[in-house]
Parts: sequence; C-alpha cells; structure tokens
Amino acid sequence: MAFARFLCLFDRHRPVREGVEWNGVAFVGTCKHCGAAIRRREGGGWRRFTREDPPIFGNQ
Repeated sequence: MAFARFLCLFDRHRPVREGVEWNGVAFVGTCKHCGAAIRRREGGGWRRFTREDPPIFGNQ
C-alpha cells in the first residue's frame, strides 16, 4: 500500500475497477489509493486529470 501511494506522487495511479466508466472520449475513474480523478491514456496507464483538461485524442 505504501509503495502504491508513492507511485501516486509520480502520477502513476490504479483505478477502482468497479467505478471505471466510458465518458465518450476516454475511460475515467477514481484512484483506489489516493482518490484522485483519473483517466486512461490511449497507450495505457492512468493519469490524474481535471475537468479543465482537454479531451484525449490521438497519441497525446
């Protein structure tokens, strides 16, 4: 658990699997370790985001 919270400091999150949803642009959810709003990148991996962030298109 402590290692996972350490990864959250470097924007490497893990979602609560049951809470992941498709919003029409990307998969979004909540980090199970720190509670941050996160979304899945196209190449994999989950990163923190805010509502002001642009939608993910292509290889961004």
